[in-house]
Amino acid sequence: MQEVGSLVKYFIRCANKRGPRLKCQELLIYVMEIIREPTSCAAYGSDCSSILLKDILSVRKYWCEIPQQQWSELLILYGQLYLKPSGQINRVLVARIIHTLMRGYCFQTDGLSSDMFIFFSKAMQCARQEKNTAGLDHIVGAMNIFCNKFAVNCRIRICKIGEEILPTVLYIWTQHRPKDSLKESIIELFHLQVHVHHPKGAKTQGKGAYDSTKWQSILHNLYDLLVNEINLISSRGKYSSGSRNIAVKENLIELMADICHQVFTEDTKVLEITQSYTISQRESSDETVPSKRRRIELGWELIRDNLQRSQKDFDVIPWLQITAQLISKYPMSLPNSELPPLLNVLHQLLPQQRRGERTPYVLRCLTEVALCQNQKTDLKSTHKLELQRTWAKIWSLTVRSVSFQQIEVESFGLLGAMIQGNLVVTDKELWKIFSGPACKPSSSAVCCLALVMSAYSVPKNLDVGMEQSNCERNLDSVLKEAIMKWGLSSHLEEEMEECAELPPVLCSDFPHLILQKILVSLTMKNCRAAMIFFQNDAKCVQHLQRKEENIFSDVEELYLQTTFDEMDIFTNFAVNVADKNTTGSRLAINQNLRETLEYCLLAMSEKLLSSYAPKSKVVAAEHLVRCVSLLIGVLGCYCYTGILKEEDACKSKLFQTAKSLIHYVGEGISQSKNKLNEDAQINSLRTLIMQCTKCLCNCTKSSANKMLSNIFLHLLTSKFMNDLVDICKNLMTFTGKPGELGEVDLTGNDPEESIMEVDNQVSDDLFGDHSLTDISDTNESGEMQNVTGALSPLAEEQLTKQDLLLLEILRFLCICVTTVQTQTVSFRASDIRRKLLMLTDGSVFDSAKPLHLHMYLVLLKELPVEEHLLPEDDVRMLLRPLSDVCSLYRRDQEVCEVILNNLLPIAVGLAQSNPHAKETKDAQGQFLTVVGAFWHLAQGGKCTAPVRVALLNCMKALLEADPHCKWAILNVINEDVPVSDAFPRFLADSHHQVRILAAKSITSLFQDVKQRDSSGVSKPLPLKLQQKAFENAYLRVQEGMRNLVRTSSHLFCLVRGDASPEDLLDKQCNGKAVLLMLITMVLCCSPVCEKQALFAICQSVKENGLDPQLVKKVLKKISDVFGYKTIEDFMTSHLDYLVMEWLKINDSGYTLSAFPYVLLNYTSLEEFYRSCYKVLVPHLVIRSQFEDVKSLANKIEKDWRQVLADCFPKILVNILPYFAYQSHGKSEVAEQRDTASKVYDMLKDENCLGKQQIDNLSHNNLPEIVVELLMTFHEPPGTTIEEGAYPSKYIRHKKRWPGS
Repeated sequence: MQEVGSLVKYFIRCANKRGPRLKCQELLIYVMEIIREPTSCAAYGSDCSSILLKDILSVRKYWCEIPQQQWSELLILYGQLYLKPSGQINRVLVARIIHTLMRGYCFQTDGLSSDMFIFFSKAMQCARQEKNTAGLDHIVGAMNIFCNKFAVNCRIRICKIGEEILPTVLYIWTQHRPKDSLKESIIELFHLQVHVHHPKGAKTQGKGAYDSTKWQSILHNLYDLLVNEINLISSRGKYSSGSRNIAVKENLIELMADICHQVFTEDTKVLEITQSYTISQRESSDETVPSKRRRIELGWELIRDNLQRSQKDFDVIPWLQITAQLISKYPMSLPNSELPPLLNVLHQLLPQQRRGERTPYVLRCLTEVALCQNQKTDLKSTHKLELQRTWAKIWSLTVRSVSFQQIEVESFGLLGAMIQGNLVVTDKELWKIFSGPACKPSSSAVCCLALVMSAYSVPKNLDVGMEQSNCERNLDSVLKEAIMKWGLSSHLEEEMEECAELPPVLCSDFPHLILQKILVSLTMKNCRAAMIFFQNDAKCVQHLQRKEENIFSDVEELYLQTTFDEMDIFTNFAVNVADKNTTGSRLAINQNLRETLEYCLLAMSEKLLSSYAPKSKVVAAEHLVRCVSLLIGVLGCYCYTGILKEEDACKSKLFQTAKSLIHYVGEGISQSKNKLNEDAQINSLRTLIMQCTKCLCNCTKSSANKMLSNIFLHLLTSKFMNDLVDICKNLMTFTGKPGELGEVDLTGNDPEESIMEVDNQVSDDLFGDHSLTDISDTNESGEMQNVTGALSPLAEEQLTKQDLLLLEILRFLCICVTTVQTQTVSFRASDIRRKLLMLTDGSVFDSAKPLHLHMYLVLLKELPVEEHLLPEDDVRMLLRPLSDVCSLYRRDQEVCEVILNNLLPIAVGLAQSNPHAKETKDAQGQFLTVVGAFWHLAQGGKCTAPVRVALLNCMKALLEADPHCKWAILNVINEDVPVSDAFPRFLADSHHQVRILAAKSITSLFQDVKQRDSSGVSKPLPLKLQQKAFENAYLRVQEGMRNLVRTSSHLFCLVRGDASPEDLLDKQCNGKAVLLMLITMVLCCSPVCEKQALFAICQSVKENGLDPQLVKKVLKKISDVFGYKTIEDFMTSHLDYLVMEWLKINDSGYTLSAFPYVLLNYTSLEEFYRSCYKVLVPHLVIRSQFEDVKSLANKIEKDWRQVLADCFPKILVNILPYFAYQSHGKSEVAEQRDTASKVYDMLKDENCLGKQQIDNLSHNNLPEIVVELLMTFHEPPGTTIEEGAYPSKYIRHKKRWPGS
């Protein structure tokens, strides 16, 4: 039998060698049949499982062909095999397969099986009972993938499963001594659960936390476990990596900091906890065995004790790490009273080891404390004095430590933090650091110098040891010149004559433009003003350093949006789009210092040029580019201040020198064309191109970056650009070493291989041409793949060094040609752009290759820029391969997501192109075909949530580009669907993230966001479009809520066939959040639909169970934005309309007493009636509801006739318009007029007001009646009776329609 198994394995591997052509679904059916049948499982199970992992799940084509049902069946099958091992299949292999299957299930589908919740729970119980952790790291890894994926939709369910299994996980950690890989997975699980329960550190439910007594117990037990673990690491002297690294791993430190933030409270120092997880399973079933109890210490006092208890680095460093992380992430968690004692402890630690392992951690911790103190505005004066004395001592120690290379970065970081917070009084000695030989210029040093120069003026008299020249010098210039020469290392000129060492500024990457800004500021008479001017420079998105956030960050933000605390959405509707007219005209230059700077820069450049040779080991082309960046960066800064014009800069000596440098760089590039198989050459060339890219900026805002970019483009020659294009062409077909980029021949005609399948033939047809074959992997062999599944074609591991170089060059060229639009440069941007587009020509382009896919994605993302439009023909060329690429990768969800995200810039350009040009129409057609195809796939459930999010963003971009949908019309199955009609359907999506994003993006249906008035407010769309949009969106969101409840039991079906309470609760919470978000957005962006949106809120409080307190929080924010003093004023201004619509609803539940008066801040029905009866009663009267009038009067203890008399002017105004209506045969109008007539007759009855009293009331209140009647004459243009003729229906209070 084993021989048969080996034969099957051999057959599959041989078949895969010619390309993955086997029918995946049939293969999987074969595997499952073998595993399910005990006899065949015993014989072939192990071999089949190995084949599944290494030869099926490792191949991307197969990975993408597996349907959701098979993923689910495989997971259940192998889950059962793990829980009840037969002994025939290695349990670790089974766990690896589960881990891989879970990744595929979560990445390729949106399905969710409650069987997995049950499986994870049982798997943990088995591991606890059997004391066998074999493969458990893969099971926990699978659980982490699962929880990450479904935390958006099922937060409560994920929290509950965490609370259920974490005690077992704690038991396994403490009792089974798990290996490091398992601990890593468990730490990730702990961290994930903390994020889900406490997004962004939220502590209370009102702030977004999900808390429970059980969870608090787990948190305290987890805190106790981690304290013990850290102490254990310390006591063993255990190294996490390397022989000298004492620090605890960052993931453990981050987790500990997050937990400390939750459990530290000012009023609890010691807590007694129940350690239930230390009891065995057998003991826990015995009620007589008491839970073990233990006292734990909490709070900052414990941290201080741990920092002081030992002199050994192993004991102190972990707690320094925790302290720094805790203060960095949660600065407000450090109580004011704890600041002085903590600072004293850290100060005592600082001088103990000047060069020891501990010092960098002490300095980092002090830096975070300094930044924290800077945020505290309520410190007591006694604390301030104590802190100031301690900081002064720390300052002295730190200034002396900057010369130690091991702690230079941390020392300068601390000095900068103290300067930012103004924590110390500095002396002139500080300037000696930046003007003498104490330390060399470095990234950390120049960053600190920038802070110093923006905080203080450069002193005039300071002995810096410089010899005075014969010419008379201004004392003010001496120090500035010294700092300047220090930054450029020019003070070492004489020594460098015999030394081959290059200045630091040419050898390493300094923060972008910071040194250039410092140098230019030093040549100004007022350095501090210049430095502050540069700090206010418009930030370039391209050069912003992106902080690495945890992958769960977006989910946490999603949770917090449901609290409506951070209401950024309200501040985005009136953005002033006018750029600040920044000018440096007030800055005056010191001509002598400017000449000195130029001399130093030229001297450095000439020395570099004289030392450069193509094969030089000291000076490389990347050093030349850094020098170019320095020279033209200085010129760019001068241009930005207004002191120098761009055309003059291009005639300067500095520019000419930069041109010479770039000439040699170009020669090096030209010579490298024949050396593309040498690793060293490839690495050097890639570094060089990255340096060049940093000199570019395709933003439109005026900035020093933009000036630098403009000047840099003047340096580039046609030969330079064409050489780079040639390298791109060469690298596209480069094969390199044998097998490095081995290509599989997939172009043959296989009669059994078809890109279209029966179940999705219609969807595929929408992508157009099907001449391409299906996706393959460059590496089919499972041995090459990660244990968690097939490698994505987007993975960097798919690319060689040559590939990475090609993509870097491509990006550089794209930015060059998009930035050069209005400038006269030495190369033709249109020619280069056309050559780049020709790279996608069918003769050389094969999107089945990962490299070519990456190339196309770069072109899609970088070539179309909103501010610099592509010519229509170029857009058409760029979009030409799109349908084929999408068709090829339509089942690969990760690739589809990236393609759609990279399409966003094109939508804007399509709108601004010539609408009558044939090329424009062709390009629009190509674009809309792809979007329509994805839309159809999404509606058919064949796109995962991330793909639908990307599609949503794409359609939002289309809406913004064409809000009237003149051309933004999707053709789906021969049916035209305007994007404005399709977009609201996202509100009924099955995934919470899609729905909430759709709700937040709904603005595009009400405003033309691309057109703004002088104050920055977006132009509203026509009234009818807005009304239609609101009705459509509101219906869709209600449909979505109904679908959620209806599908809960289907999607989350348990064995019993019931949906769990957590599932239903998750669905309800998510639905309510989307509904409230939608209505909130409409209220903010549409005065036309404001009243309707407010009524929708009132109705939703009743029908959908919206929390009135949360709704009030939202309404309070909105009323503030609209300029109302209180929420009562805002709601009362619309109460007339709200009550009228409420009573219109023909439902016994919509009585006046059922109106949600709590939204007006009334605490009782009586208070509501008493305050508002003059608004309420007229609406009851016009409906002949006199019994309700009597009930209201009784409630407020007034005679009902008197109430009618008080309300008479408004009653009369409500009645009279109906007598003026012309029915034109419309029964509804006639019916309303009859009702009005009957009401008036009843009022004339002597048992009511009587005719005499009516005449008196009419006479006495005539002015008020006339005004109210005139108000009813205003109607928005085009409003008909059917649309609602009530005068206030579409008008925002205090903001009448034009002509009113």
